[in-house]
Amino acid sequence: MSLPTRERFYQIGMPANIGEEYGALTRFAAAHAGESILDLGCGHGAYSVALASRGYRCFGCDINVAYLGPGRAAGLPVAAVSDRLPFADRTFDTVLVFEVIEHVPDFAGVLREAFRVARKNVLVTVPNAEDIELLKQNDVTYAHMLSSDHVNFFEAASLKELLGEFGRDVDVRRGDPIYPFWFLGRSIPYYGLRAIYRLGLLRPRFYSRLYAVAGVRQD
Repeated sequence: MSLPTRERFYQIGMPANIGEEYGALTRFAAAHAGESILDLGCGHGAYSVALASRGYRCFGCDINVAYLGPGRAAGLPVAAVSDRLPFADRTFDTVLVFEVIEHVPDFAGVLREAFRVARKNVLVTVPNAEDIELLKQNDVTYAHMLSSDHVNFFEAASLKELLGEFGRDVDVRRGDPIYPFWFLGRSIPYYGLRAIYRLGLLRPRFYSRLYAVAGVRQD
């Protein structure tokens, strides 16, 4: 008998492949970004490539050189970076920091550089760590929490406070709701409960991701 090992369940989070990006993140960026975008921690460049196809001027960077190949092959300008970004102050309208700061010990350093090179705003997404204790009591969790390389965990209030140290007019919203009808299969209760949620008669209790917009200080 072959039993599952820890590595099957707890894996390092891998960047999205080009053409397989999560649509909600692309829509979030398109709703708030300026014309020029730095994708900080771009991975394979999936979100930058998707946004470039909509007319945005995108540049990708990542500390992991091995990740940059697909974006470069797709025509995305990319660069390997370290602690200090190789860009002047206020180079880009918007900096994306999507699914990054939960992975890095020096998240403050990442954000400091993001706000330094942004002119308009910085957009951040992270897994939502709210309600984890309640979920644990009921023996469930989000798939996000199975990533073995997460070192930081954020709630809406803590993320807003953190971004307020660097920017202004910070708006943090919960997104990617967990709907109970997902677990019912295609059945009469499934369609009935889905209709109730879509009509707004019930609202989701749990959200698996936080979406934040923070303006750049003009001082």
